[in-house]
Amino acid sequence: MGHTASPARRWAPLLLLAILAAGCSTFADDDGDAGGSPESTLPAAATLLRVATVDWPSCLNPLTCADGPARDLVLEHVVPKLMEVDAAGSYVPSPVLAGAPDVAVDPVTGEQTIVFVLAEEARWHDGRPITSSDVRGTWEARMATPGAATAGHDLITAVDDVDPLVARVTLRQPWSDWPELFGGEQGWLLQADAFGPDLDLTARFDDFVSFGAGPYELVSFDEQSLVLVARSDHWDPERQAGIDQVRIDHFPDLGDADASVPGSIDLVVPGDELPEVPGRFAVAMRPEPAVVGLLFDRRTPPLASLGVRLAIDAAVDRRDLVELAEVDPDDLVTCLGALPGDEACGEQLAEEGASVEETDAILVFDGWLVGPDGRRGRPDLPLATPVSYDPLLEGAEDIAGAVVDALAGRGFIVAAQPVPEAEWFRPDRQEALGIGVYATPLGTAARVLALHGCGEGTANPLGWCDPEPQDLARSLATAPDEDRRRAVIEELGSLAAESVAWLPLHQRSGRFLVDADRIELPDLAPLGSGPLGALHAFERADR
Repeated sequence: MGHTASPARRWAPLLLLAILAAGCSTFADDDGDAGGSPESTLPAAATLLRVATVDWPSCLNPLTCADGPARDLVLEHVVPKLMEVDAAGSYVPSPVLAGAPDVAVDPVTGEQTIVFVLAEEARWHDGRPITSSDVRGTWEARMATPGAATAGHDLITAVDDVDPLVARVTLRQPWSDWPELFGGEQGWLLQADAFGPDLDLTARFDDFVSFGAGPYELVSFDEQSLVLVARSDHWDPERQAGIDQVRIDHFPDLGDADASVPGSIDLVVPGDELPEVPGRFAVAMRPEPAVVGLLFDRRTPPLASLGVRLAIDAAVDRRDLVELAEVDPDDLVTCLGALPGDEACGEQLAEEGASVEETDAILVFDGWLVGPDGRRGRPDLPLATPVSYDPLLEGAEDIAGAVVDALAGRGFIVAAQPVPEAEWFRPDRQEALGIGVYATPLGTAARVLALHGCGEGTANPLGWCDPEPQDLARSLATAPDEDRRRAVIEELGSLAAESVAWLPLHQRSGRFLVDADRIELPDLAPLGSGPLGALHAFERADR
């Protein structure tokens, strides 16, 4: 797999000069030996960012590739969106739009209409304006390409592109996650001229993306390295890149004990664990759109009781639990609606510390009495539950152990068990897994629905199928606009707090390594965008 784009041909003279130039940047490790792609070179650049990454894109096609590395390393810096996710996790208009879209639902037909007004200055990398025909072409290509995600797009009945600067999108029924249609976290806007009348994009753009409108342009990509080059004349001054070139190299063995980080590397994107690296690197963190918490699987009989859930809340000190994950106790999450800082929060869950007396009083009131063996139960049911945890989630095993200790001391029959995240969240799972220590995706209507909904197609990890949250979840799925969506999420958050549906602990963060003496990171980046989020705002600190 390897490709160099025709739009990048203007870089060929620079590449040749770089090959011939003495002192050209090479990928050498701290001992002077070549690492990564030893044969490769870069065009001359005023500023250069060198990145080593463990995970590598397996595909690039924006329609069919659900690959995290493809999104984080390439697509989000090259391919535009209509709506974006900001640092708080909210949907906001991208620079491609002239402003916020108009969203309306026809009270007679039930159709939802979203009117996207495009910015006159918005341009593709080849200089052509971004138009409503690109919006229509993206929709048509997604629907014509097998394997492309079509959620929401399959509700679209028409995209009016008569006015080049106005895309009027009509859906046959309201869809609350409409910002994901051509943007959001997973959606993209494609250049219709890049594929023409052949709308089936199967096997197209799999190993190269030849179009874009972002701050960077992809100029080369293979199994070992990729190069992004900044647009020196980008149409949006706010997105003008501060670093001219970004070279990313694949180091799948970086986590091995004998692996070394090349001396030219500025930033390391690790795999599941941080590798041992030279002291010049500092750990940097970026918040992710997920909250780590104690989830109650109500299919486990004792957990169906509100009294037991209240007793568990009283038995553990959540501030102590987050410290086990090396998180500041002051960062404890109290919001059960959407993400921390999101206005759609609902009633907040207070933390008053652990109380043995309160725990025992609640359990006795709820009918869980202590037997001769010191264990609690009812005549027909022992107070027993496993504590499942994600073995790959940092701090989860320690948190599960602390929960076991706290509950065993109050007469619970309890034991910790590792259960992979995929198993806990498996939609067709029948096994009751008790209390779970997992990161729960939150922040959009679809994610909140997955947590609280029990209908077809949801992966409810709580077994929380009471009528009231189900009614709210159904109304969330058809919320006509952002205001109603947030109002429903806030109601769900309040209901979750009142019923102790789950106990949030802390917002998950992704960790990576950066040489802070060389690279200045932006203060804010889009939530969930990974270590290279807001790449255009990176700066060299040593220049």
